[in-house]
Amino acid sequence: MQRRLITTAGTAIAALAAVVGASAPVFAQTSEASPGPASPTCYGETCEGQNPISTNCTTGSVSLTSIVLLGAGARQFLVDLRFSSSCGTTWTRVTDINQPDCYYSLTAWHEGINNSTGAKTRTASVSSGDACSASTTTMSKAGKSTRACGHSSWEGLDHCTVWK
Repeated sequence: MQRRLITTAGTAIAALAAVVGASAPVFAQTSEASPGPASPTCYGETCEGQNPISTNCTTGSVSLTSIVLLGAGARQFLVDLRFSSSCGTTWTRVTDINQPDCYYSLTAWHEGINNSTGAKTRTASVSSGDACSASTTTMSKAGKSTRACGHSSWEGLDHCTVWK
């Protein structure tokens, strides 16, 4: 629709120029609609241990469940279990709720459990740090339940979301 409108407007301008006797040629230009979000570069097992941002898995992702944890100085941090249907993966994202003053950080990680064998896996921990947020690597959702976890330095305890 947008392309047709621009082409029609360009044609109308060219016709008007011909009527008024403009000597310089008028070219109708079409513009392409801006490209949509980049497609994911992996799916399922091929995404295992990958960065959700560089693989474009964050595009269209949703939070399955979240918890709020207290960090140093009673700062609040949101720990999200993120899911990408286009990649078939989950990961943990930790965000400092008190942005933009991200002076403290919270450590978070991602856990998975194989639904048939019961074997547990865990990603390396990440800290929100100066960037105010961070994400763990991805974990394939195929045959697994996953959850987001974090360590509350205020309480000295680990907390996790429910398994999804």
